[in-house]
Amino acid sequence: MRFSSSFKVGLLTLIALVLLVGVVLKVKGRALTSAKRIEITFKDVNGMRPGAGVQMMGLKVGQVEEIKPVIENENSHVDVKFVITEPGIEIPQASVFSIQQSGLIGELFLEITPPRTRTIYIPVENKNVLYKDDPVQMQLDDKIYDVGKIKNIEIISKEVLPYNIKDVIKTNNAYKIDYIVNLPGLILPEFLKGKAISTNGKKTLLISTLDDVILPYPTQTSPYTVIEPMRISDFMEWQYKAAESLTETNQKVNMLLSDEVIAELKNSVSNINSLTAQTAQTMSKIDALVESSKDDINTLMAMLDQTSKDFNKLSENINTIIGDPDFKTTMLSTADSLDKLAQNINKIIGDDEQAAQMAADIREITHNANEISTYINEITQDEQLKKDLTSAVSNANKAMINLNTALSTVNQVTPEKKTELQTIIEDTKVTTCNLRKFSEKLNKRFLLWRLMF
Repeated sequence: MRFSSSFKVGLLTLIALVLLVGVVLKVKGRALTSAKRIEITFKDVNGMRPGAGVQMMGLKVGQVEEIKPVIENENSHVDVKFVITEPGIEIPQASVFSIQQSGLIGELFLEITPPRTRTIYIPVENKNVLYKDDPVQMQLDDKIYDVGKIKNIEIISKEVLPYNIKDVIKTNNAYKIDYIVNLPGLILPEFLKGKAISTNGKKTLLISTLDDVILPYPTQTSPYTVIEPMRISDFMEWQYKAAESLTETNQKVNMLLSDEVIAELKNSVSNINSLTAQTAQTMSKIDALVESSKDDINTLMAMLDQTSKDFNKLSENINTIIGDPDFKTTMLSTADSLDKLAQNINKIIGDDEQAAQMAADIREITHNANEISTYINEITQDEQLKKDLTSAVSNANKAMINLNTALSTVNQVTPEKKTELQTIIEDTKVTTCNLRKFSEKLNKRFLLWRLMF
């Protein structure tokens, strides 16, 4: 079948028109497809034009159809409408949209990044505390929100943890938790920390920043997360500000670290090194001294132990002496007799001063004798010696009683006889004083003897 020339011309014209329409739509960014159009908002598209490609994980899946600026004073923005041309492509919620550049001077395109899986490690404190598909929560503003869910969880040994996590995990095992964040508009830092909590029986993973900074809740209404592009001018401005801050820091450091300060620091370091060396030498000497004195210390401890035992025995002996009824009776009787003797002598002498002196001497003698007796009883366990001492005190008591009786009789004699007795008393007074001095010396000797034991 042969076609006429007019039919061929018409067919070529139709094909040319179709190609022309296709080229025009391609240049304008229009796609010949009935796929759903998606619109997102940027504050700045950094020179991206309609017809730019749309990529997901490095593969082209669509193209940008329309870019329209919207001027609303402080809320001005740019609406970007694009279409997915590849069949079967679904964009997950909270996917990240960003404007990228192919190479250094290549064309700009729209990049779609699905929510990535994050990993966090927490110590194992209770078995099976968390499970797959449990919610992930985070405090935003003044409230805790669900921001994602757990995709996978497993228990691993502390030995296989990353080096920067080992110091944080104190248990022998840790939970390795893989999770995703599906809250649109929430931009998180690279490193986070977390812990398992239970609220009303519901177990969740609570995450937060390393420095516990509370992030704001995202205000965008889009189901996706939009990352604003960075212009070269913005990047250079940030670099300039960073250089200014670094220059200011260097100036302050140079001011602080002057030649004088550096010299003082060197001198301080030298002194510290010298002091450290001396300290080490002193400590080694102390160690040697302690080691060499070890036997002496053990001997001293043994002597202290023996001394404690001797004091315990001495206490038992004193308690035994104090509990002796015969000894108590004898001592009380002797004291009573001496008191009566002093009263009678006072009547004979008539002179208050002489009587008081003689009575004091007799009391001192008796006191010293009693102390000597007590000391002997404290330091001896000889029963025969105790009996002899008790007998001696008893005889002294009897002598005092007889002397008291005699003095009572003397008090009844005539004044002439009293004069003669006065002379005798004077002699007796001297003898008593000498006897008191002797008893004091003897008492001091026995006191020294007692201290020695």
